Amino acid sequence: MKMQWILLGMATCLSCSVLAQTESSAASGMVQDQEAMMEVWQAAATPGEPHERLAEMAGEWTGQVETWAVPGMEPMVSESSVVREMTLDGRVIEERWSGEMMGMPFQGHGRTGYNNVTEDYWSTWTDNVSTGLMTFTGQYDAESDRYEFTGSYVDPVSKQTVDTRSVSHSPESGKEIMEMFETRGGEEIMTMRITLTKN
Repeated sequence: MKMQWILLGMATCLSCSVLAQTESSAASGMVQDQEAMMEVWQAAATPGEPHERLAEMAGEWTGQVETWAVPGMEPMVSESSVVREMTLDGRVIEERWSGEMMGMPFQGHGRTGYNNVTEDYWSTWTDNVSTGLMTFTGQYDAESDRYEFTGSYVDPVSKQTVDTRSVSHSPESGKEIMEMFETRGGEEIMTMRITLTKN
């Protein structure tokens, strides 16, 4: 009987030791998993080269805006003052527009950033001539030094979704040109051209 108790005690100690080792290994694995997750989150949150490229756009600009209500007609032309600044510790560039459009005071707010996770640029736009939010996603092509964004909005007249595309580039230092296109009836037409000159 005494031998049975000794064997039972040894078995219990062995089980506890194995359990402790298992728990220790599991805890170690959890710590390693957490450290790996933190590294991934850190990489996702850290500004990089795309954000540095956006920062080059910061400053005060004068914008000439040409808009076409109907293709082939003379454009309506207006001017705006534009202030761009990097925010959120170098992650997002915000821009504020003020001027006139169609003879009325105009204000617009834009935000553009780069998502490290999805590896694309994103942009939002709101202004005082609408009550909606426009969103876009895009890419930068280093070879042509151009940004291209795509998005959509709901036309207030037809209530239909209109697909949009914009292309912007800097032909020279201190100048930027952005052209906006819309797809209507299966045909893409240019509806806006913005020429920005740095002050």
